[in-house]
Amino acid sequence: MKRKLLLLLVSFTFSFSYSQRFYTLDDDGSYIDSLTHVIQTTKSDSIRGINSFKLADLFRRSKKNELSDRYLLTANKIAPKYPFLKAAAIYYNAAGLVSKGDFDNYGKQLNLALTELRKYKTKDSYSLQAFILKNISLIKVLQNNELEGMKILINEAIPTGKKGNDLETLSILYKSVATIFMNYDERIKADSYLKTAKEYIEQASRSSYTYQETKADIYIIDAENKSRLHMLAEAKKSLDIAYNIIRKYPDSNLNGSYYTAEGFYFYRLGQFNNALKSYDKGIVNSTLHQDILLTNRLKFSKYEPLKALNRLEDAKNLLLDLIGSTTHFALDQRNYTKELAQTFESLGDTKNAYKYLSRYNTINDSLNLSEYQGKIAALEAKFNRAENEKKISQLEAQRERDRLVAQNNKLYYGLLVAVSVILLLLVIFLWINSKNQKKIATQQSLNYVQNLESLKNQKEIEVMQAVIRGEEDERKRIARDLHDGVGSMLSSLRTRFLKISSSSGPASKDEIENMNGILNNSITELRQISFNLIPETLLKLGLEHALNDLCHMLETDDIRIYFQANQIRSDIPENIQIMIYRIIQELLNNALKHSSCTEILVDCSQNQSRFFITVEDNGKGFDTSQIKNFTGQGLKNLKSRVELFNGKIDIQSSANHPTTFNIELSI
Repeated sequence: MKRKLLLLLVSFTFSFSYSQRFYTLDDDGSYIDSLTHVIQTTKSDSIRGINSFKLADLFRRSKKNELSDRYLLTANKIAPKYPFLKAAAIYYNAAGLVSKGDFDNYGKQLNLALTELRKYKTKDSYSLQAFILKNISLIKVLQNNELEGMKILINEAIPTGKKGNDLETLSILYKSVATIFMNYDERIKADSYLKTAKEYIEQASRSSYTYQETKADIYIIDAENKSRLHMLAEAKKSLDIAYNIIRKYPDSNLNGSYYTAEGFYFYRLGQFNNALKSYDKGIVNSTLHQDILLTNRLKFSKYEPLKALNRLEDAKNLLLDLIGSTTHFALDQRNYTKELAQTFESLGDTKNAYKYLSRYNTINDSLNLSEYQGKIAALEAKFNRAENEKKISQLEAQRERDRLVAQNNKLYYGLLVAVSVILLLLVIFLWINSKNQKKIATQQSLNYVQNLESLKNQKEIEVMQAVIRGEEDERKRIARDLHDGVGSMLSSLRTRFLKISSSSGPASKDEIENMNGILNNSITELRQISFNLIPETLLKLGLEHALNDLCHMLETDDIRIYFQANQIRSDIPENIQIMIYRIIQELLNNALKHSSCTEILVDCSQNQSRFFITVEDNGKGFDTSQIKNFTGQGLKNLKSRVELFNGKIDIQSSANHPTTFNIELSI
């Protein structure tokens, strides 16, 4: 057990370091420029805030602390105005605790951030929660609670990551589970999780600035695991994929891990000289990046091909160099001294062989002492428990024999018959009761189904009534627009025609121009009414163009409307497009009418059969607890339309604060 704990500690110290300083190809310039441009040009404080957090985190990982602190300060000034950013700020501000080695407080802050973020059911929230859960899992492992760490990954992190549909994060989570199995030498199980990790990273968005690093890391780990399973052809494929990513970046810290996997692949092939070349390249890279743990691992990996080539002097010097290092663990010391003792024995140096064998035995005893003591204690407890149970059993048997000898045979059989009758009656009672319970359960199930069907029908009626009311309101508005607008202008035009027809002379030029103006205004008004019924751009160009035109049309000098669309498909049925258009139209009208805002952000995205709508304004907001008391039909019609799509609506607002509508539809 001690050996496994140390192996896990070494592995997860490295993995934890990865999650905080991460592998890099040093190609983040364009991503930094993109974030900087958004921060400088956006009108939305919330967008500026989240991108400032991201940029601060990137600079922190690149050890550019001054730039990191500057953007973190900007983000922290904005975050209190937006609940989601306020929750995310806990995570981003806690990152500095890692560089101080304060993992206890870091874990507490991660749990606090997780509690706050769970209030938000958005993709961004789920993705951030999944990454936080991954780091909590790693902390548990560092605290020697690897079982709890595994449970967090499988039972919490992965299901949360799937809700966010962040495929790159999911690939990292599956790789983390595979790493745990590799440390337990469960190579086949690790292979199945790595297979899933590869599937996710291949489907992930390639626009992510960490995509290439994540993909290379997964294929490097897969190559090493495949080599240990003697699946060398598959290992070579994974090595080639990783190499095609990192070959343009010879100074990247990914090269050290790549050459570790490549060296072991060559060793399995029996190409020992090639293995040594790969390990030497890895040592150069890991030394460049001051990665002492990886450097020692690469040096010890060289020992096997050196021994296979019978280069015992080189192997001896290598092991002596490793033993002189002060950065390894007791488990490493045991392995180094064991191999060094064997090497000295092969060289005929029995004195040093005995010296290092003695040191190996001392270290080995210290490593196994706690496990040995635990086994002794367990055996002792088990023995005492068995002895006590044996004595109790003997006493009870003796008592029973004494009772049976003293008991009258007649009384014995009488009691036996009585017990039998009671047992029979009890069985009959339980059988009857079981039948009755089944009947009751069946009836309750039927009642439940009937009640559920009744509620469903009632809800459908309410939804249809709300839709009908909305249609009636729309008809009344159209009639009013036709009567007050087009109707009055046509009546005026008719009067002027009658006046001209009754006049003896021809119509004047001014009169004709006035009539022409009235006619143009009538046509414009009629087109506007037609656009409100079904926008022409919706029929010809699709939903995205229609929504863009709607936002542009409703903009004024005082109110700016920003529209963002992400992967909206063109094959959405026309009736559904119209319903989505009406929902967003209703949200915009409500914001323009009630919020006194100056900016509105409209964000639409689609993920297969799910359609997501976010409308955020910077207006005065309202008390969401009073929605039931609102007399207007706007929100009621909005909820009815959402229910038609089996959708969800989440309203975040309060008095004198911004309002955000988050809607998820099933199309």
